[in-house]
Amino acid sequence: MSIPFYKRVLRVAAPLLALAALLAAGAWCVSELPDLSANAGRTVVINEVCVKNLTGLTDADGETGDWIELINLSGEDIVLDGWGLSDNPDRPYKWTFPEGTVLSGGANNIMVLFADGKNGYDAAGSLHTNFRLSRKGETLVLTDPDGGTVDTLGYDSQEYDLTYGRLRGDASRVGVLAAPTPGSANSTRFLEETVQPVDLGEVEFSAQAGFYGEAFELTLSCDDPDAAIVYTLDGSLPTTSSNIYTGPITIDSREGDANEYVSLPSAFLGEWVVGYACDYAPDPVAKATTVTACVYKDGVLGEAVTTQTYWVGLENYTLPVVSLTAEADDLFGPEGIYVPGQSYYTLRKYGSTDRVGNFTSSEKIDARIQILDTDGSELLNADTTVRVSGGWSRLDSVMKNLHLKLQDGATSGLLDQAPGGDALDTLVLRGSGNGSAYTSLHQDAFLCNYLYGLDVGTQYNQPVVLFLQDEYWGVYTVRESKNTDFFLRHYGIEEDDLICPGTTPDEQAQPEKSAFGLGVDALDATTPEGMAWVEENVDVDEYIRYIIAQMYTYNADGLYNGGNNSILWKSAEVDEDNPYADGRWRFLLNDLDATLIDVEVDPFAYLLENEFSFETHETAPWYSVIDNLFQKLWASAEFRQRFAEEYRREMETIYAPENIVPAFDAWAELLRPEIGQDLARQKVGVTELAPLADQILGYQMEPWEMNVEEWEEQVDYVRDYFTRRADIMLDYLDQYLQLAEEGAA
Repeated sequence: MSIPFYKRVLRVAAPLLALAALLAAGAWCVSELPDLSANAGRTVVINEVCVKNLTGLTDADGETGDWIELINLSGEDIVLDGWGLSDNPDRPYKWTFPEGTVLSGGANNIMVLFADGKNGYDAAGSLHTNFRLSRKGETLVLTDPDGGTVDTLGYDSQEYDLTYGRLRGDASRVGVLAAPTPGSANSTRFLEETVQPVDLGEVEFSAQAGFYGEAFELTLSCDDPDAAIVYTLDGSLPTTSSNIYTGPITIDSREGDANEYVSLPSAFLGEWVVGYACDYAPDPVAKATTVTACVYKDGVLGEAVTTQTYWVGLENYTLPVVSLTAEADDLFGPEGIYVPGQSYYTLRKYGSTDRVGNFTSSEKIDARIQILDTDGSELLNADTTVRVSGGWSRLDSVMKNLHLKLQDGATSGLLDQAPGGDALDTLVLRGSGNGSAYTSLHQDAFLCNYLYGLDVGTQYNQPVVLFLQDEYWGVYTVRESKNTDFFLRHYGIEEDDLICPGTTPDEQAQPEKSAFGLGVDALDATTPEGMAWVEENVDVDEYIRYIIAQMYTYNADGLYNGGNNSILWKSAEVDEDNPYADGRWRFLLNDLDATLIDVEVDPFAYLLENEFSFETHETAPWYSVIDNLFQKLWASAEFRQRFAEEYRREMETIYAPENIVPAFDAWAELLRPEIGQDLARQKVGVTELAPLADQILGYQMEPWEMNVEEWEEQVDYVRDYFTRRADIMLDYLDQYLQLAEEGAA
């Protein structure tokens, strides 16, 4: 399958340029107008960007934030009220211009904005956006009030103090400019012009991606006899300096090849990068070979890039296989998104002890993804962007979560059991490193799948085997992303109508949450007026199901941690034709890794014996109103009866051992054939620096390894939990109902 290829910029290795005669920040003046003859039809363009502003333009605070320059080519003043600027074409109004912003069409037709996240005007009157620019490259989009795209500008990874933009006099030509010119006309020369790919046809492969028993010769061909083919074997995109195809390529077994990436240090322990004292995956893991090729003619690369991944000498896996490849440095280099990298070492150099690394950012990189089904058939072959996601797992796990956004209209049918899941363009790869309670059991994914039809906001999951940069990375689960699209697919709520703290803009969501929290603080659920307020503001039936699921699993990193990992949402608009668009709060189950730990644990005590007022806890970032609401509602005899009825029904059906135990056994059986290799990948040895870590941290580094028998013990423990928990839950319900009745008497 061919992948449309664009965004090709030849990287420039150039020294930092000294900026001469920088204009004042936010200035919009130019001594002479550019030649507009080559810009027919253009009004406002994104003219120049500086992504790594180190020593150049400063704002009113003396800081060198990244910046974006706009130029008005229309010849008339343009009022920018309602215009949007964004670094995400799928979210075009990420930042909007303040009311009354005018971009002149005369001599002062250039505007410089700082893209540094400060949002608003500074003391010098310069505008700042609410987003920052990605150092790895992205696409900026300028949108008018009617939703029309006025201009876009895509750029690749840039060097410090260089700028990327349009050639003066011809806005259709872009590249790395000869000199930065914020606030004045762009240079008439490029250090390196972006070479636009052309349609030269596709490279044909003699073998499709898949598993092969023995080595074989791969031949590449194209329709044009006068063209060449360039290719890579390391996951990177071909360039004009890549290998030129001259004959068959031998695709051989890589058994025993030393690990290049899977063993790299990519986690923290206190103030120590664990990898220096620990040897991750000390034994060679399974490996693949990815061939990426395109046609090359007359110094120009073809726009169609074809990628195929091959496994030689390996048997098919019993789970679908995901192959994810990119420029190796984008993942594992000094600025790579998967490692501590430059961010960590720079901060340490200047004395910071914050647990910050490259992997704590939201940087996106370009990559390619292939998914093969268990029968070897291809499910997906596409371009994608990738970023690291998750919370603490970014810092302490070597099997990090990855968030993927498929490009060029590509969709995946891997999650076809989810609403709209047969055509998803956003996927999350979730590693077993999140399993804080159990290693490689993926209990979060199991519980989400099992409770999927209960309408408590779970994400559907599909276990897969991940190969990252052609190295075996372990068993992951592919799941839906809880983005705005999730709410549209599941509940029919458009992004503009959604209020969800942490997902939708804070300026609307947080005041709504605060008002709800203070309303719960003032609630007296023992009165008709109090219960009426609850019914008006909360989907009580959904809330009861949500609470029961949290209590049954005893989510220690959720409900039983001050509401950590809680997600609440509502529709801002009321639509009588949509039962979810009624303006009432609802709740989503989220992050069920720290669950199923103690079958005997009391699910009521924490919720009824602690103080949860929103006024007291609202400064705590993890706090939600969910615990407080339950405590207030439990005082109501009406609510207790309603809650108890649903509670008993679910313990006798959904959570009954005869139902949940077979489902869990089927889940364990699904994972079992792959667990041996998965656990071997997670093996950790120690290096000769381990004693030094002990001296510095007072922490003794120990080797770690888990075998299949120990994994089976985990399975038995969780099976016992599911076998006994429902009866234990019913006993606790009776106990606390009796206490409530005695207290009321």
